[in-house]
Amino acid sequence: MVLTANQRKCWDDYGFLVIEGFFSEDEVNAVQRSVDRTWERRPPDITVDDLVTGKRLRASNVSDEELAHNFKLNDLYLVDDEVRGVASSERLHGIITELLGDESVVINSLNFNQGSEQPDHLDTLYMTPRTDKDLVATWMGLEDTEPDSGPLRYWPGSQVIEPYRFSNGKLHTVPEEMESWADYMASWVEKLGLGDEHFVARRGDLFIWNAFLLHGGSEICNRQLTRKSLVTHFWSRTDCEALGLKLKPVEKGAGLWMERPQQPIPGEPVAVPAPEEPNPSGKPSLFDRLRSLAWRGDD
Repeated sequence: MVLTANQRKCWDDYGFLVIEGFFSEDEVNAVQRSVDRTWERRPPDITVDDLVTGKRLRASNVSDEELAHNFKLNDLYLVDDEVRGVASSERLHGIITELLGDESVVINSLNFNQGSEQPDHLDTLYMTPRTDKDLVATWMGLEDTEPDSGPLRYWPGSQVIEPYRFSNGKLHTVPEEMESWADYMASWVEKLGLGDEHFVARRGDLFIWNAFLLHGGSEICNRQLTRKSLVTHFWSRTDCEALGLKLKPVEKGAGLWMERPQQPIPGEPVAVPAPEEPNPSGKPSLFDRLRSLAWRGDD
């Protein structure tokens, strides 16, 4: 067993774990070098999402002027063995494997320079595993987080909410039914008396969360601030093999990674959440935030 009894209790009761200073300086620097190198070269085999304009495009098509925008860098793990090695180091692989109850597989990675400001959501809406609970995600701090930079927001204990199933019986989002999903989640958050917390991380900190933990990106109050991070999602080996996915061993770490094409570039810009309507308190309610949810980034 890799986890301590207290860590296991936190995971079971609240749906997340925080391990301060988990990543070494070498690991943090390796990931940041890869990110910096990608933006310097802007290769055509990397897909990025412009969180200002809502466009999905190849890194090679990002203009010098657009570099100032807030971007999500997709799936650097597909082309960079150092990122794969840090995202699935032997120590981290042991933890994720214990939480999944099966060998872990890296299926997705996201790099952010700033906060995502993504409305509260569940990862199962978009990276829906074959087996409901066989998804775990990690967040790695590449620098100290400032409170005004839009820290990761999460709802401790929300993982116990019975998963909402859309009209087709599945967990994967049906866009036309997201308002019902939002109302369902908000009603359960209120019924359980749950409150949100922000993860104001330090460089090298690790945040791990359950497939059903409600979370998102909080508002960026100071847009001059960065919030550099690496987010990684994992499925179980059993699920991946059952789906016939192509798996390869992590060369500089442990476990496996899914080899697949980069995210496709759609003919139309990706949707950006509509502006939230104010409520009498002057702040958007949980209902409003959840109803405005759209997939444009993660955490």
